[in-house]
Amino acid sequence: MVYHRIIRYFNGNHVCQSDTSIQLIVAQSTACNLSGRYINYQTDSVNPLKKQYFGYMQGYSAGDSLRWSFGDGTFSNDFSPVHIYATGGIRTVCLRVKKQSTNASNPPCIFEFCRLDTTYSNVTNPCNLQAYFTADSLGLNVFHFNNYSNGYNSSDSIRWSFGDGTSSNIANPTHTYLNAGVYNVCLRIIKNSITNSTPCISEYCHTINVSSPCSLVSNFTFYRDSTVTIPNSYHFTNTSAPLNANDSIRWTFGDGTSSNQINPNHAYAQPGTYNVCLRVIKRAANGILTNCSSEVCHVVVVNALPNPCNLQVYFSDSINVNFVHFTNQSIGYASGDSITWIFGDGSISHDVNPNHTYTNAGTYTVCLIIKKNTVPGTTTCIRQYCKTITITAACTLVANFTWYRDSIPTIANNSYHFTNTSAPLNANDSIRWTFGDGTSSNQINPNHVYAQAGNYNVCLRVIKRAANGILTNCVSEICRLVVVPQPCNLVVSYTHNADSANNRKIYFTNTTNAPAPNTVLWSFGDGTTATTFNATHEYLQAGRYYVCLRVQYGTCITYKCDSLTVTANLPTPPACSQLSQYSFVRSATNNNIVSFSPSFIDNNVQYTWTFGDGTGSQIATPTHHFANIGYYTVCLTAFRNNGCASTTCKSVYIASTVNCNSITLGFNDVADSLVPNRIRFFATSNTAITNQLWTIAKLPATATSGSATIYTNNPTYVFLDSGNYRVCLKVTFAGGCVKEFCKIIHIAQQMPFTSSCTLQVYPNPTSTNANAQVTLAQPLVLNGYIYNSMNMLVAQKQQQGFVGTNAMSIYVGTLPAGIYSFRMLYGNQVCTSTFVKL
Repeated sequence: MVYHRIIRYFNGNHVCQSDTSIQLIVAQSTACNLSGRYINYQTDSVNPLKKQYFGYMQGYSAGDSLRWSFGDGTFSNDFSPVHIYATGGIRTVCLRVKKQSTNASNPPCIFEFCRLDTTYSNVTNPCNLQAYFTADSLGLNVFHFNNYSNGYNSSDSIRWSFGDGTSSNIANPTHTYLNAGVYNVCLRIIKNSITNSTPCISEYCHTINVSSPCSLVSNFTFYRDSTVTIPNSYHFTNTSAPLNANDSIRWTFGDGTSSNQINPNHAYAQPGTYNVCLRVIKRAANGILTNCSSEVCHVVVVNALPNPCNLQVYFSDSINVNFVHFTNQSIGYASGDSITWIFGDGSISHDVNPNHTYTNAGTYTVCLIIKKNTVPGTTTCIRQYCKTITITAACTLVANFTWYRDSIPTIANNSYHFTNTSAPLNANDSIRWTFGDGTSSNQINPNHVYAQAGNYNVCLRVIKRAANGILTNCVSEICRLVVVPQPCNLVVSYTHNADSANNRKIYFTNTTNAPAPNTVLWSFGDGTTATTFNATHEYLQAGRYYVCLRVQYGTCITYKCDSLTVTANLPTPPACSQLSQYSFVRSATNNNIVSFSPSFIDNNVQYTWTFGDGTGSQIATPTHHFANIGYYTVCLTAFRNNGCASTTCKSVYIASTVNCNSITLGFNDVADSLVPNRIRFFATSNTAITNQLWTIAKLPATATSGSATIYTNNPTYVFLDSGNYRVCLKVTFAGGCVKEFCKIIHIAQQMPFTSSCTLQVYPNPTSTNANAQVTLAQPLVLNGYIYNSMNMLVAQKQQQGFVGTNAMSIYVGTLPAGIYSFRMLYGNQVCTSTFVKL
């Protein structure tokens, strides 16, 4: 038994004492697997003579026998006993474990280990700190240290000295020794002292034996087989040193295949450039993998058979402001060949003759790359042509509009005036308004009447035209919410009839049931008005007039408007066969509402209408609402007398109207658990979505912040900076209804990454795998990501990294041709590089 005691005095008084004891017991059986032994305890906060003891022994099971002796002549067989001492003092506490043998020829396995324990009956500021640790070898020169100190808290000061001049403040550190030898490892803990008391300090030291550092260096050679029937067969020879037969070996041949043989043979399916890697991990004598590993990669070029390449690449361009049309004029190009346009602003296309819109003015280098489809086993034919173009102006169009409600509207206060304030705006630009109720307009500054109250999403879309009148790709759209209030319940109505002697003199009778007092305003449609309850008005000439009656009762204002046809005096009646001719006009707000009017109106003529849906009317100028879509035969029978009557029938088609108000639109955003600034967006709607357009803009907007436009359903986007972003989703539904939903999301500040590391991607260009290497000073997890030109994640891979050179290969064969970014994250560092995918 070895004892180690530290005593602390304060003002001449004994206030703190720490004792450590270590006892070595030799097992009675070689099959005894008890290990990792230590004793700990917890002192009662009220009674310092009351303690609960805890024992730890790796390999102990519930059926084993155990016995505690507390040093005061008492014992216990409990697993974690509680013991109360009669007096304070220094005692040796021991735990004896007996493990029954499963073999009758071997005796039982018995271990007993002890610790020196001091119990205080009444002291000031007792120091119950006892430093202790164990060391676990992770293989060769790597050790993990476990802090089992008694009385230690996370807020206490801790310092490890590893005996090689290095130290650590981690609670349970892992340390790698550079050289073999014997090292004295010490753990020193300082507890946070009570005010006006001496700090409590405890230190424990233990020696460890480091056999040797990791000296493994992996390497290999290779040669091409000249005698086999497969021309792309290679022999690989493992020249790693030192190398044992039981070491872990893994080959990756760069074409998605691998092997665990020491010296494998491999046949490649087709020519190309392959990154072949060999990784070796040393095993300990017991066969367990150690932390000693090494990896090396070499490039193997599998040459193809000669193949003449007669491809000549060339193109021309036609620039219209910032809109450019490119014409492919290559010689030897076939429709099945791979084609890639690189526009010089980070975007690409695979169209034969693409159109492209540049966001900003400037000079851009445009390249056309064509890869011919070749016979497997032959050399790939690739040609490229580049030229510089200059964009003098960019699309600066900003759509905008204002609106106001008509103070004297035509229908129940729901008439609105819209003013187009887009800039710059020319008279020949394409304009389309959608009023949110299924109707639209192409006027510059339209007026619109809503049939009923509600919330309407009004959108204005402007497309610029070139000087020759052709539409450009410069488009801007804006949507605003227009709230149409609910009208009051006052129902306005009136009747009218012409004077028997003067058709232009009309008598208007107000049939509105409005309590007094109320105010009345008649608008006769010819610029004149009246304020009497009933009105008489004589029109200067015959024609069709829109007459409105406005009645106000308190704050409730309601309108009744209708068309009025005023005939000339003593009209010349048409022939009886033409007496039933008529015309009709559809409502501007509802396709199902149609107004009918005879070509000749006379009070002496009886008009009978049949609308083809089982209903009819005898009003001279009726307005009818058709319930369903389809074709209807509408007939008018005009009867003057028994000798003068005729019937005219016409076909009226009622088309369907998309009700945008019933369609809902929104989206959810979900952050990646590994990379929180990588967000996946999911569109939601009660109607099937045909396509999605996403725009992402940094807030507040500046001249340099820019925005991203994504034409992909439910995209994943990586935000490169923290802050607030406005994310908008615009969807065009079946039937032409356009909806947009926007909300602001916040991207939190991420852990800073250093960007001093650059990658070298090979081969570049590539058609199958993107390969890159990094060198690590310690084992770390490597995360590799492939992003396209829109900064969207398209491929990823994770692997364990080891000390030394690490190679990562990500398959990109299924990605479309273009420019991509390879990023590798490890620790607090990110390494980046760009490459071309053919």
